[in-house]
Amino acid sequence: MQSDAIFSGFPSAWRDYLGETELQLIETQCSRRLLDEVSYPSHTDRFRAFELCSPKQCRAVIVGQDPYHGPDQAMGLAFSVRHSVPMPPSLRNILKEWQAEFGYPWPMSGDLSRWASNGVLLLNRVLSVRPSEAGSHRNLGWEALTNRVIEKLASDSTYRVFCLWGNDAKQLKALIPENQGVIECVHPSPLSAHRGFFGSRPFSAINRLLKANGQSELDWTLPLDLSGNFEGHIDQLF
Repeated sequence: MQSDAIFSGFPSAWRDYLGETELQLIETQCSRRLLDEVSYPSHTDRFRAFELCSPKQCRAVIVGQDPYHGPDQAMGLAFSVRHSVPMPPSLRNILKEWQAEFGYPWPMSGDLSRWASNGVLLLNRVLSVRPSEAGSHRNLGWEALTNRVIEKLASDSTYRVFCLWGNDAKQLKALIPENQGVIECVHPSPLSAHRGFFGSRPFSAINRLLKANGQSELDWTLPLDLSGNFEGHIDQLF
């Protein structure tokens, strides 16, 4: 495998944080298929979560499963889609809970980049997927990277909150020591959201833990849709 091929474009702040030797070891565990197969998101977007949220900025981590597998959906941030892309069901459920929690009007789009820039690492357990095949890039090596990211963030001197949504994300709990914050919940997909995600108030819970441990609260605001077309959005939520 060509040296550094998979991690070309990986942000320098994270390279320094994880260490070049560690990245090289992880790369040896990654399958060539991660380079050769057509996959989502594009190679240029694959590390966007790391680009928008540096280790120094990171105060909370929201962990999902793998990227959306439909055309134009995945953008390198867990659960997020670009402004022009219709919201997938899991994201609509997240934003329904967000709206119920804070009472905000419905957001302008499903782009969660503002959360990332404010200190939330929106991390999928696996960073790529074949078109139309959910879970198709599991066990190809990404888990070695995301394990190391969580392990490193959970072991340094900064208090952080790790929000684990779904069984794939919950596997990471063993890497997080008790002096860090952990919030576990079912995945926000339509198959499971009614079994505990709705009503869990995750964003307030993250802020409470941060505040109790001497950290400032996170800003969870998003650009809002003030067009007045609110009823149409409500229809999309169910």
